[in-house]
Amino acid sequence: MFRYFTILGILMSFWPPCLSQEVIRAEGVAQIRLEDHMSKEDAKEKVKQLAMIDAIESVFGAYVEKDADVDIEDGKARFKIIGHTLVRGDWLKTISEKYDEEKRKIRGRSRKEYEVWISCRIAGNIREIGQPETTLEFLPLNCPDPVCRTFDFMDGEPFYLSFRTPVDGFLSVYISDESNRVYRLLPYQTMPGDYVNAVPVTADIPYIFFLNEPEHDYFPGFSYMMVDEIIMTTEKIKEFNNLFIIFSPTDFRKPLLNTEEDLDRSFTLPKSLNLEKFEDWLEDNRIHDPAFLYKRLTLTIKKQ
Repeated sequence: MFRYFTILGILMSFWPPCLSQEVIRAEGVAQIRLEDHMSKEDAKEKVKQLAMIDAIESVFGAYVEKDADVDIEDGKARFKIIGHTLVRGDWLKTISEKYDEEKRKIRGRSRKEYEVWISCRIAGNIREIGQPETTLEFLPLNCPDPVCRTFDFMDGEPFYLSFRTPVDGFLSVYISDESNRVYRLLPYQTMPGDYVNAVPVTADIPYIFFLNEPEHDYFPGFSYMMVDEIIMTTEKIKEFNNLFIIFSPTDFRKPLLNTEEDLDRSFTLPKSLNLEKFEDWLEDNRIHDPAFLYKRLTLTIKKQ
């Protein structure tokens, strides 16, 4: 017996933890010009990142260099990349953010023209980068083999996830759709109570999830035949979703989840919650557990 459920669509940003315990409130401000190639939403996201950098630098000092190609996962570096800037702190939680728009008159060739400038004032909780993060290995796949790594799926293709950790710990996987609903993929839907929050994973073991074959029977008391299989589908030409890979060396509590019925299909959707509550849950865990980390990936689904 197996079950599957439909996922509509998968941003690449990284949120490593740090191991310093002190959480500090900081404020930052930034302003940028709206360029012809930028939408207002793009500009707001960019100026928000600059304001976060300004807040972190006001507490922990100036950036090291503006170069996103620096290797920060070699077990030595103690910096975080925001945009293309290395900073000495980790942004944990946004408390407030305010945007303002200003038109500035400039002289064009034949007439007076305007530039649009967008500013952001932001406040949030930050923490100084301490020890390097636990480096996880994970790949989204469209076949159960690491050579099938992809971030771009075709409508109707299966989804698998390969995973490996250097330390024992606990893992959970969520995905959000364009309706801002977040669905839990792992633990699997029918797993017993021992796995209610997250599944245990052992150091150095290569896992492939969402595959119901005997060699992937990882969890005592839960049959591989009950693994949820995932088919990626979309009704659009191209669609995006967020995949969240959540790990901690210590067990953590899941967020409050709802059970939903999909009346247009003959199966039950995974348990879910709205995106705002999910992000609050992530931020609270990162504040209270310095070893808690998550990765967020952007995957796409295209019509055949």
